[in-house]
Amino acid sequence: MEELHPDMTVQPVAAPEPLLPEKQPVPLRDRVLAFGLLLLGYLVCRFEIHDYPLLGLVYGLVLFGLTLWHFRGRVGRRTGRLWAVALLFLLSHLLTDNGPVRFVARWLAVLLWGYGVYCAGGNSQEERLGDMFLPECFKANILMPFTRLGAFFHAAFSGGRKKWIRTVLLVLLGLGLALVPLLLVVNLLQYDAAFTKLLQRILSVDLPEAVLRRLFCLVMGVWMAALLMSALWGSRDRALPRVLDREGWTAFSIRRRFLPLVVSGAMLLPLLLVYGLFFFSQWPLYTSAFTGVLPQGYTYADYAREGFFQLCAVCAINGLLYLFVSLFTKMGKGKAFRRVILTLLCLCSLILAATAASKMVLYVRTYGLTPNRVYASWAMLLLMGAFLLALAGTFLPRLNMTRALALLVAAFFGLLCLVDTNALIADYNVRAYEQGRLEAVDMDVFWELGDSAAPAAARLAEDETYGNDAKEFLSRHGERTLFAALCHGLPGLKARALCAPYWREQTQIHVRMATEDSFEALSCAFTVGEHSYGGGTCVNADGTPYASGQRTFFELEAPAWGALEEGDMVTFRLSVLNDGEPVRETNSLTCGFGETARILLSGSREKGYTIARAD
Repeated sequence: MEELHPDMTVQPVAAPEPLLPEKQPVPLRDRVLAFGLLLLGYLVCRFEIHDYPLLGLVYGLVLFGLTLWHFRGRVGRRTGRLWAVALLFLLSHLLTDNGPVRFVARWLAVLLWGYGVYCAGGNSQEERLGDMFLPECFKANILMPFTRLGAFFHAAFSGGRKKWIRTVLLVLLGLGLALVPLLLVVNLLQYDAAFTKLLQRILSVDLPEAVLRRLFCLVMGVWMAALLMSALWGSRDRALPRVLDREGWTAFSIRRRFLPLVVSGAMLLPLLLVYGLFFFSQWPLYTSAFTGVLPQGYTYADYAREGFFQLCAVCAINGLLYLFVSLFTKMGKGKAFRRVILTLLCLCSLILAATAASKMVLYVRTYGLTPNRVYASWAMLLLMGAFLLALAGTFLPRLNMTRALALLVAAFFGLLCLVDTNALIADYNVRAYEQGRLEAVDMDVFWELGDSAAPAAARLAEDETYGNDAKEFLSRHGERTLFAALCHGLPGLKARALCAPYWREQTQIHVRMATEDSFEALSCAFTVGEHSYGGGTCVNADGTPYASGQRTFFELEAPAWGALEEGDMVTFRLSVLNDGEPVRETNSLTCGFGETARILLSGSREKGYTIARAD
């Protein structure tokens, strides 16, 4: 700026500095939320749910608790119902030892959490679950977490006097940003042998693995907290209001119907004709699944398996065709024709699905249950329910198919979460065997079922045929602390209580070497009566050979529980491998089962090696 001086000269005047808006202080509630999410993210990375399954439920409860804290408990009935379903899914971490079910339950709970946060912020454009569910769910779980990525750092750093906290978290942010390019660059530069050798020397000497792991967990925890906080603040601020809104989605729904009805009819009519010919030609064979009468020339296994997966694939193809015709066919004249062909498609699919399900029932009655058979049966019943809804929707235009299908899937998957299917499989097989409906029990399935199979295995412990296999299974499960058993939910607690009487102390052989030779590897072999067991091979962790004066130990782990009893004597000998020479064996010693033996290995490759008891 310039002003007129009394002497009629123009003098420059400094322009006033613009007023900067004052930073609004971050509420204490948001700061608590930020550090709570940071702690949650760190714990999720530090203590994996795979090792502590019950933590999946605990983490979910903490996340939903922090979210209620953020919204001051006012989330609305719709959000409350969504989160109730999510917590229902997370109950699988308490009630079942089924790993695949728990994995899917966690991700579905995360998706429902994100959609519930979206609705709690008043972003949803419909009062009840309806046609906007899919676009809004995509927006809530994919787009919202990236709209306010700075929210976490703003809440964590603002209003605090401790500058070092801000600096540390900013450094962690920088480390997180550098992680991917750093790994790429290091991997590319390892073409140089000198650099690779130097890098290995640095990593093996400087930071211990535990420190690096905790630092990595902290960096990943910051990123997880930033994504969760972004979803919460993005919902609260109603970010992206014009993205995937009702107006745009409705316009897209109109544009997507580009296919003339005559094309859809020409596509489905030949398929329906093929189904008619198929049912006519195969009627005596395939409908026998409903009567339980085995066709001549078939075994139960051949009959049940023949065509089962093909029928499932055909039903899936029919489902895709139904969606294609329903979503992309033009609306207008010919509604009656469209309704007829879709109805016939649904009826054919239901007949095929019922035939496949009946085949599975016949197979299970003959050979018992397995996890794959349970999953296949569950999927087939879910598919039949979907076709029934589609059939109803053909005659009831007002039926909201999105809401109906969502409720159907939630009910079916909730059943998997509340019912311990692994325990159900083991119990069914044992009960059918006891009642004479099954000739044999597949004990290999028990190892796949885990802790949930312990109650059923305990019922076979005294069986003449499967007693030893059942006792071996029981002796390998549930041997953990009470806290560790609790972390595995109710199946872990039951397994700990039922398996405790079958646990056996293992034989441990501690070796101290007095020989001047060094060994590439040591191994230990055990003999109990007529049964021999390999104790495995020991090598140094860094790959260096065993040297004089070192100590190690071997542990007997018998593969057949029934071969060992208390009081049995165990004979063992050591084998040494040196410089690729043939394996040399020592003399043998004997100790009692469950005893800890301390021995001294001495001698040389010229005179031979001997073992003797040592103090």
